[in-house]
Amino acid sequence: MVPRERPIPTLVYLYGPPAVGKLTVARRLCEITGWTLFHNHLSVNAVRPIFPFGSKPFMDVVHRLRLDVFQTAMAEGMSLIFTNNSAWGGSDGRARFAAFADSARLAVETGGGEVQFVRLTSPFEVLEARLTDPTRQQLEKLTDTSRLRELLRALDDSALYDDDLTVDTSRHSPEEAAKTIAAYIARSHSTGDAPPTSG
Repeated sequence: MVPRERPIPTLVYLYGPPAVGKLTVARRLCEITGWTLFHNHLSVNAVRPIFPFGSKPFMDVVHRLRLDVFQTAMAEGMSLIFTNNSAWGGSDGRARFAAFADSARLAVETGGGEVQFVRLTSPFEVLEARLTDPTRQQLEKLTDTSRLRELLRALDDSALYDDDLTVDTSRHSPEEAAKTIAAYIARSHSTGDAPPTSG
C-alpha cells in the first residue's frame, strides 16, 4: 500500500481513451492511498458554461487551471490523482496531448513533486460497451458510439513515456487495477525499477 503521506508529493497521471475506466480506477486508487482526486471533468465542466467546448479559449483556460492546481498542490505537499483522455481530436491531437503531459511534468517538478504516468488500455469492443453506463451522462462524458469510433481511428494508443505503467482494464477489475498502480508507485519509489505491464 502507498503511504498516505510522503516526503515528496506525487501526481499520478492516469490516461487512456474514453470509457477505459480512468475515473473508476482513480476513485479506487484514492481509497487505497488517501490522495486527492482531480479528475478530468472537474476542470472541463467548470469551464464549459463559459467558453465553447474545444475552442481555443476553452482549452487555454482548462490547461492553465490544471497546471496551476498541479504546481500549487505539489508546493503544498499534496499528492493528486489526475485523469486525462488520451484521444484528443484533430490531426495534431497526439502532439497536443503529449505537449500537455510535458507541461504537467514541468509544473509538478517546479512545485517540488514528481509524476507517475499510468496508461490504461482496453479493446475497442469493451470501450464501446461501456458507453451505456448511466454515470457517463451524469458527468457529461462521451456517450456517442460514432464519435468514439472517430476518435479511436486517429488515436495513437502507445505510451507517452518508456517508463509508463500500462494496465489493461478489460483484464482487471477497477480494484485490481488500482492495487497494481499503488504497488507500482510504492515499488518504484523504493527501488527505481522499470514498470511492469499488467496484461
